Amino acid sequence: MFGDPVVFLIGSIFLIPAIFVAIPAHELGHGIAAQLCGDPSPRNRGFLRPRPMLFVNVYGVLAAILINVGFGSPIPVNEYRLQGVARKVAYALGGPLANLLLAIVFGVLLRTLVQNGALVPAFTTRIAAPLDYVGTLVYALYFLNLSTFAFQLLPIPGLDGWRVLEGIFRGSNPRFFFNAAAHQQTIWVACFALVFFGPLLLGFSVLGAAVGLFFQPSSDLIVGQCSGYTSLFPCLPSGR
Repeated sequence: MFGDPVVFLIGSIFLIPAIFVAIPAHELGHGIAAQLCGDPSPRNRGFLRPRPMLFVNVYGVLAAILINVGFGSPIPVNEYRLQGVARKVAYALGGPLANLLLAIVFGVLLRTLVQNGALVPAFTTRIAAPLDYVGTLVYALYFLNLSTFAFQLLPIPGLDGWRVLEGIFRGSNPRFFFNAAAHQQTIWVACFALVFFGPLLLGFSVLGAAVGLFFQPSSDLIVGQCSGYTSLFPCLPSGR
């Protein structure tokens, strides 16, 4: 999962600033969506501010470093104000869409840097120029935003993909979603087991396959190519 420990350590250093962009952006995306859908509580409680420490928590940081996906401390909202399928789905998608928009911005910037000679990642070259380090930092920002977007779209209780399904189908299947919420902890234990033991038992990364469903086609469109979500550097822009 971690590959070369030196590459993992250096890559983690580049991920740190990305964490303090991607995770707050995700939670602010939810907060802004809730505000636009009729719930003023995110603004009234002072959460619609560019203060990363409001949203970053230790578990989300560890997840970003160890498995390259992010999550943060959610903005409290009054879901009773988010009535109707459209508002619930818009709220659920607010966070992933914020990450996707940032991934597009950083992806375009990354392609520009590579076209101007930046080598990414910088620490795989013998002599790295300052532009290489800038490109690597931009890549980390692009990567974590895109991986968080893709991860959060998975249909697992607690993630945004599940909230989308819940917003659409809970009215007609309330017992199913109630039972899923009641067994959320068990579901997550099973998911963690698949993530860590799946490569040994199945011969491939379950997390990589799941996140790659959304990550790979998005990266194809943004930076031009992708070999699949496998590590910090699975996709490099055309021209590398």
